[in-house]
Amino acid sequence: FLKVSKANRSRTKVTIRLFQQQRQPKGNSEGAEEMEDGGLKGERGETLISEKAVDTRKSTWHIFPVSSSVQRLLDQGKSSLDVRIACDLCQETGASLVLLGKKKKREDDGEGKEKEAGELTGEEEKEQSHRPFLMMVARHAEDRQHRRRRRGLECDGKVNICCKKQFFVSFKDIGWSDWIIAPTGYHANYCEGECPSHIAGTSGSSLSFHSTVINHYRMRGHSPFANLKSCCVPTKLRPMS
Repeated sequence: FLKVSKANRSRTKVTIRLFQQQRQPKGNSEGAEEMEDGGLKGERGETLISEKAVDTRKSTWHIFPVSSSVQRLLDQGKSSLDVRIACDLCQETGASLVLLGKKKKREDDGEGKEKEAGELTGEEEKEQSHRPFLMMVARHAEDRQHRRRRRGLECDGKVNICCKKQFFVSFKDIGWSDWIIAPTGYHANYCEGECPSHIAGTSGSSLSFHSTVINHYRMRGHSPFANLKSCCVPTKLRPMS
């Protein structure tokens, strides 16, 4: 999160860079060298993994893609990614990055007493909500796709009965991307197709009481439901997380 001071407007653009810190064995030279993937390793064993020119006229979140670095880390069997964030011109523009490490000890009421470990001031609590975070989406490898398919019938253009239609809701499309940082959307899906009477009348189905009553009228040919086709409804919903 980039926090901007209203007092200084000498520059409207700054560049924020993310460097991955590499642990080098003792005795290695500290000169710059070329990595296998083409990235440049700095004098302190750092590799530039992402950079972005940002607008300093407003305080807001900024997103940096680091997928390749995280994937490389996982491929190597490692579990820790050390990243240094640099903004050379932030101080000149009055901008500051909200980067929180260990909470500093402060004196309480000038008496030299240290605050409790879990106690935060109002300003510290505000910055806690703006601290950097990493958003990851894990997917199964291709060789593990042999797991049992879900029971829901997928719509493939060959069936007319109730089936699940894939539908991805993009937060950008509906104007929500300015306040939902991640994920970019979710698979809402929806149902499509007819709901035959032999399915609707099956004991233990998840139809609502209203649908069940209307279906009994339909099966007996009562108007106005004699020629009305029942649409299907979801039998199960699950949370996104």
